[in-house]
Amino acid sequence: MEKPVILLAHGAWHPPTLYDSLKSALAIRGYELPVPELAIMGAGKTAMSRDADVAILLETAKPLFDQGKSVVLVGHSYGGIPACIATHDNGVDDRRAAGKRGGFSHLAFLCAFAMPARGMSVLSVSGGNWLPWHKVVELEAGRKQLFINEKAKDLLYNDFPPDKAQATFDSLVSCSYEAFTTGVDFAVPDVS
Repeated sequence: MEKPVILLAHGAWHPPTLYDSLKSALAIRGYELPVPELAIMGAGKTAMSRDADVAILLETAKPLFDQGKSVVLVGHSYGGIPACIATHDNGVDDRRAAGKRGGFSHLAFLCAFAMPARGMSVLSVSGGNWLPWHKVVELEAGRKQLFINEKAKDLLYNDFPPDKAQATFDSLVSCSYEAFTTGVDFAVPDVS
């Protein structure tokens, strides 16, 4: 039986290179792990919502589907939001009913945001307030990005050796503010 491809929607602030050791560990076991860089990532990226990230996940997955492959979609942290939305009409059964091959066979959440209802955002599920480790970065012309401050290092990497925690924290990048404030139109209860 052919192994599925595992597609990872990475967490906010965390560039795909941070998942290289996971890619290597899975490759040894015969699994392919694409980790495309989400669109919201990077300095100066503003006015981008999770829709751009959904598009990137589907651009990565559809050629695999066309080859008849089953894809396990894993959403890590923020990546759970676009991962969930990407499954809409793209499951193995959905595609088979439409006369197509392949599709998402499973959706897994890895320490991820799983929106319980339509209209919710990361900000709304956080009680409408940014957490103490969030940092809103004001850019010119009212544009904003969201980053994290030093308080996040101990929260996110408390099981890392101190030098690895610092190196990981130093590699993080800011993200589009709108990805965290725009409500979803497809939530976990909608997944079939």
